[in-house]
Formats: sequence, structure tokens, C-alpha cells
Amino acid sequence: MKLITIAIPLLFSFACNANLLEVSKVCPVTNTQDEQLGILVLSEFWFHSGRQDASYIASDNATGIGVEIHFFNNRSGHLTNRNLGRCDKYRMLQVRSTNSLLNSGEWPIQVDIPAYFEQPFYDSLPLEFGYNTHLTPIDSTDKPWLSRVSRASTVGIYDTPYVSDAYGIEGEDIKVEFETCIVCQRHQGYDQLLSCATWGYQRDYLNEETGWTEPDIIPVNCRVNASKSFQKALENSTVVEYRYWLDWR
Repeated sequence: MKLITIAIPLLFSFACNANLLEVSKVCPVTNTQDEQLGILVLSEFWFHSGRQDASYIASDNATGIGVEIHFFNNRSGHLTNRNLGRCDKYRMLQVRSTNSLLNSGEWPIQVDIPAYFEQPFYDSLPLEFGYNTHLTPIDSTDKPWLSRVSRASTVGIYDTPYVSDAYGIEGEDIKVEFETCIVCQRHQGYDQLLSCATWGYQRDYLNEETGWTEPDIIPVNCRVNASKSFQKALENSTVVEYRYWLDWR
């Protein structure tokens, strides 16, 4: 708890034009030896309609949500300090699951990256991310701020998923869930999955005339290890052959 008490004020100090990083959840990040290497921070969630009209208050036509997810290493996890994890870089890897209709080539549970990616990490172009001191993404149409603001974290990602009514199944609620994990990437030896956080949203089905409600946030849960469904999605991915060099132990 001492780490979190010290770290939280620092999160709020990296702000520009009064646009603060509003925190909804803090998760400890540990390695397989149960050594804490830092914290995973999820911002307050916001809402948008097809990546337009973003606001922290959901409108009646909202179809998706948005979130900032930041990893802050501590002294033990610092790459040039103690570096207990023997990491060369920290990355973020995310798996998405949904019961909505899917586009061609998509699966109900899959690594959350474009089909052409060679590696499974979310912090890769053209997805939205940043390292160390950085500005939020250029595209602010699906963000609740008017211009780019400053952030400072070891690595951070910005995600704004949504499901329009056209992808809902008549009579069923739309549910979308994510599991976001920190990866200790190593130039020599195997990479290692560290701790994770699960989050998501649900749009309740009302009736044929009204369709689905605006999104309700699914509460964030911290996980010490990646779930079995996360590991299975990564191992079964036809996009990247990452399982041959990822150390699950």
C-alpha cells in the first residue's frame, strides 16, 4: 500500500491545461516471484457515439467507451535500476471477448490487434499509445478533452471500443470485455507475462423499437496472472506466432 500512496499524487502532477488523469483503478504488477515491479492504472471511463461526442457522461446514443491504461514501474522494476524482472522493455498485450456479431476473420475471443500485425503488442502503430513523457493521441474526436494533453508513464495505451446496434444480436445484451496485461520483454531469453486488469462494458437490450441502451461499465478487476482464456487466445492466434517464444512459466 505504501507504493500506491506515493504513486497516486504523481499521476495527478502530469497534467496540462487542467486535464488531469482521473484514476478509476490501480492494480499492482508483480512477476512470478511475487516481486512488485510497478502499478497498472486505469483512468475514469468515458463514453462516445461511434467515436464521436466523447464525454464522461453517457448520452442516449452512446455506443462505446474509452479509457487510458498506464503502467508505472517502481524502483524494483526500473529498467536501469534494480530491474528485478530482468526486462529490456515493458509492453501491453490485450485480449478482447464479445458476444456481438463479428466481421470476417474475427473471433469471439482474440488478441486485440489488427490482422496484419506481426507482434501481438497493443503499443504499436497505428494503435494509440505512448512511452515516458508523451502527449495524448492526435485524434481527440473520441476523447473527452479538446486538445492534446501531457501524460507521463512507462507505457500507456488509449482505447475507445464500441459496438453499434447493427452488430447486436436481437434479444441479447451486447457484452464486450478486455483483459490487458503487462509483458516483460527481453532481448535475450523468453518474454514473461506479468499482472493484468480486466474491464469492459455492456449494452442492455430493451426491445425491437428501441434497440440497446448506452454502455454500462463492467467493474475493473485486478489479476495477478493472465487468465486461461487470455493464454488460449494468444496461443490460438493465427495472426502472430508468439507462443513459441513466450515463457508462460
